[in-house]
Amino acid sequence: MKSMRRHKTESAYPRGEETRARIIRTAIALFGEKGFAGVSTREIAAAADVPAPSLQYYFENKEGLYKACLEDIQAAATEAAGPALAHAEALIAAQSKDVTSLIEAYCDILDRLADFMFDAPDSASRALFVAQQHAPTSSASRPVADKPLGRRIRQCCTGLIAAISRGDPSAEDLQVRAATINGQLLVVHLTRHMMSELIGWDEMTSARLAVVKSTIRTQTTVVLKSYR
Repeated sequence: MKSMRRHKTESAYPRGEETRARIIRTAIALFGEKGFAGVSTREIAAAADVPAPSLQYYFENKEGLYKACLEDIQAAATEAAGPALAHAEALIAAQSKDVTSLIEAYCDILDRLADFMFDAPDSASRALFVAQQHAPTSSASRPVADKPLGRRIRQCCTGLIAAISRGDPSAEDLQVRAATINGQLLVVHLTRHMMSELIGWDEMTSARLAVVKSTIRTQTTVVLKSYR
């Protein structure tokens, strides 16, 4: 008697979700390379090897696809940084005065973000997509999307700095301090296509990422300690 058990498919995801994910990956790469206005839905469909109507089926239009790309990047970044952010939020909520733990929590957030930015699948195309997001020439045409993770990171970082700092820094001071500390990572992320010129690296290897993370951790620790 033949077994009624179905064989497992190669993926745990339904085929429709596989197609949707492939379209998003392809769109992130093309939007990153050419900007929102520089690529058509037909071009994305051809590169993803799907019929053009598939994009309308899954995303309605080009704007919907772009927002889905943003949401995909946000979800992946949240998964990567979420545990470190949750730990930092717990320290802030408990009004911890342990400066060493607070600094370690801040550095852990940057570590997890660095892993996502440089060591995750499709990290290079995501970096180009984010760089296009910050390009003033494309800001007028591309859709604007909410960025809850960005707000959460800012709130965590300013909360940690407030807990570490002596005196009573203003909200603006806290935001500036967080922006300058986090900017260390963003500079490397947004200029990764120039790493060969700036640093002499032709690619970001695991060893080089370890150097970046160690350097940022050291510099962040020094800066945060100075606020005492």
